[in-house]
Amino acid sequence: MTQYVVEIPTANVGNNHIPAMSENRYLRATAIILLYFMQGIVAGLSLIAIPAWLAARGASPIEVGGFVGTAMLPWSLKLFSGLLMDRFTYQPMGRRRSWILVAQASMMLTLFGFAIAAPSASQIVLLAGFCFTLNLCAAFNDVAVDGMTVDLVPEEDRTTINGFMFGSQTLGVSAAGFIAGQLLVDDKISAMAILFGVFVGIASLFISLLRERPGERLFPWTSGQPSAECTTRQHAAWLPILKGIFQSLLSPSILLFLTGFGLATVTFSFSDSVAPTLAVQQLGWGSDDYSNYASVVGLVAAIAGATMPTFLVRWAGLRMTMSTLFLILAIAAMIAGATFENWESSTIFATIFAVQYVTSLFLSITLIVWAMRLCNPAIAASLFALFMAVPNLARSSMSGSFGWVVEGGGYAAAYYAVAALSLAGLFFCLLAKVGASDQEYGAEK
Repeated sequence: MTQYVVEIPTANVGNNHIPAMSENRYLRATAIILLYFMQGIVAGLSLIAIPAWLAARGASPIEVGGFVGTAMLPWSLKLFSGLLMDRFTYQPMGRRRSWILVAQASMMLTLFGFAIAAPSASQIVLLAGFCFTLNLCAAFNDVAVDGMTVDLVPEEDRTTINGFMFGSQTLGVSAAGFIAGQLLVDDKISAMAILFGVFVGIASLFISLLRERPGERLFPWTSGQPSAECTTRQHAAWLPILKGIFQSLLSPSILLFLTGFGLATVTFSFSDSVAPTLAVQQLGWGSDDYSNYASVVGLVAAIAGATMPTFLVRWAGLRMTMSTLFLILAIAAMIAGATFENWESSTIFATIFAVQYVTSLFLSITLIVWAMRLCNPAIAASLFALFMAVPNLARSSMSGSFGWVVEGGGYAAAYYAVAALSLAGLFFCLLAKVGASDQEYGAEK
């Protein structure tokens, strides 16, 4: 009797069937955009949907500002994540990829825990705790993705990918703000958390199938070897990392730039903590009305942010683009402060909110392009995390403080504060000579 042996092929997930991100710009861009979108989901909950829900349930500007300031605090701690990633990694899976997968899994589990706990609007401390944890996961993810971007994206593509990164994140903010806003009207916080948890899980599965460089392991239990770039750039001691950071901080221009970058977030701080109570409690909007409008504005900003900053920097130069954007923010805030007492409808607020949000996004993209150009790839996670930690700390601090400004001087005073701090940010960035050499730093006129 002839025996036939049937060989059933087994899936070998360790094979390099899918191109690595380092060798395929489209897969690389897709991964980065999707990861930033998931960060936007966390921000949309923390900055739009839940603050509006709290305002609709009677929370004061101080309470909303305190919630936002606490929830967003992890973004100011990114330096510690960067130091950890530059010092330690599972090299067979690449420099950043293992950290990204850990952050994504933690985010998904936190969302499911959020669904189980189902805090009410009166449990602000518990809400802030969950959102703090979510933002901790998102910030950890952000540091790893930024480091990977500096590692893998060529210099000539960075302005473009930066626009897509922020556009995608803003799109995530808008999507989360809109969807969560509809669910929170009826206090369906568990359904909201489960929905986003499932999405993060599915998206993370896709990300897990992409290597950083050819030949690396897909998962710890598959075959593969560390890439030469990973072995060369990964530090075996703390001293070189800390030395590189301190050497950067010894530069007066970098210190001035970080000061200006921190002040550049003041408009976002106002939108985070003051705009929800202004719209809901002063202008009579529903929480879903505010969430919907902020989401639509975010969507427009995301689309524009993916393309316009690159065009503006190439056409006018980075320095002129930055200066113009700072001035627009200052002028918009001054107009709002001067006309606030005469507002008879929501038109002026809605218009100024849109101008501020889109302009702030453009300004952030422009300044981050400059920050990327200052980074040494060998310590990119740590140094870029420091560059991002300063504005994030400033944004969180100012968000927590704006409630007191409103309580003490009213909404007009808060707008005037935005104008003054925007002009101060421009002053420090000009002193730092941001974009002073367009030819040297690749901004084509």
